[in-house]
Amino acid sequence: MAEQRGTQTITSTSDQQKSVPVVTVEGFYNSHADKLQMKLEGPRVGFHRKIREPTINRPGLALSGFYTYFAEKRVQVLGAAEHSYLKSLSSTLRIRRFRKMCEHKIPCLVVSRGFHLAPELVAVTGAAKIAVFRTPMITMKFINAATIALEMDFSPTVTEFGSMVDILGVGVLVRGASGIGKSECVLGLIERGYSLVADDVTRITMLEGRE
Repeated sequence: MAEQRGTQTITSTSDQQKSVPVVTVEGFYNSHADKLQMKLEGPRVGFHRKIREPTINRPGLALSGFYTYFAEKRVQVLGAAEHSYLKSLSSTLRIRRFRKMCEHKIPCLVVSRGFHLAPELVAVTGAAKIAVFRTPMITMKFINAATIALEMDFSPTVTEFGSMVDILGVGVLVRGASGIGKSECVLGLIERGYSLVADDVTRITMLEGRE
C-alpha cells in the first residue's frame, strides 16, 4: 500500500531540507497493514489521531486502574494476558475500566493473536473515536515488527540536491552548484560500471539516531 505520513519541513541550507515525520493512525495502517496482518475491527474512526512515540505499549496496569506513567502516546496492544484479564471482570467493571483507558489520548488499539474485542468494548472505542485493529500475530512478534516499522516512520529525513552513486558498496553523494558538471561526473562513473542510486534529488533517512 502507498505510504501516507505527513512531514514538517525545516529548510537548513540552500541545498538541504530536513523533514520531521508526523505519523497518524491512517498512515500507520495504510503503510503497514499487510506486513502486520492488521484488519479494522469496528467503525472506521480516529484515523486522524497522531502516534506520538515510535514504540508499543501493553496497557495491563492501566486496565487494572493504575495510570501513573501510562504511555498513552503509543499504540496500545491487547495480548492474551490483557484479554484474559478483561474476561475475568464483571461486565460492568470491564466496561468501566475500558472506558477509563479510552478517556486518555491513545492513538489506537491492536488486538493480537486473532482475539476479537467484545462487542460492548468495541462500542466504547467507537464512542471515544478510537480505531481498533485485529491481527493474528503473536503479541511479541507484532510488537517487534510494529516497533521496527514505527522507528522507520519516525526517522528524520534529509533531502539533498545532488546525485548518489554506489562505488564498491559505498554511497557517494555528488554535490555542487548548478551547472558545475555533477551529471557529467555521475555519467562518467556509471560508464565505468558503478551503479546510480539517486539522480538530482537524494532523500536520506537517519535510522536509530545515527548520523
